[in-house]
Amino acid sequence: MKLSLTVLSALVVSGLLACGGTEAVEALEPLAQEESALVTCTTTCPNGTTVSCQGNTCNTYPGESVECDGFHNICPISLPSICLQPQSACLTVAGKPCAPAGSGTRSCCINRRVGNCFCTIQGVWACSAN
Repeated sequence: MKLSLTVLSALVVSGLLACGGTEAVEALEPLAQEESALVTCTTTCPNGTTVSCQGNTCNTYPGESVECDGFHNICPISLPSICLQPQSACLTVAGKPCAPAGSGTRSCCINRRVGNCFCTIQGVWACSAN
């Protein structure tokens, strides 16, 4: 049994030598590392503040937002003062009675924008965006 194990070992080793199996493996070249400088985008918002971001790629949307690596940094929304009063939402005003019929207008807020409401000849408020 010892003899057959020795013969088998000799065959395996000679097979490896014939195939180059015992040679030292060359060190693999290190993977190329991509170097990229970070870029910064900045914009000035309508209210005077600035927003900025830093990343590998960036886009500026003047007065609105900046985008870095797909993430947006948006200028704060300045709501008109009329929109800060819940009772002035156009949806709250529209369809409510008004008098005298066919006269009068008032400001209201539609989706953070100031709209106008007017008193229709039917005596109810109708609203629209500016």
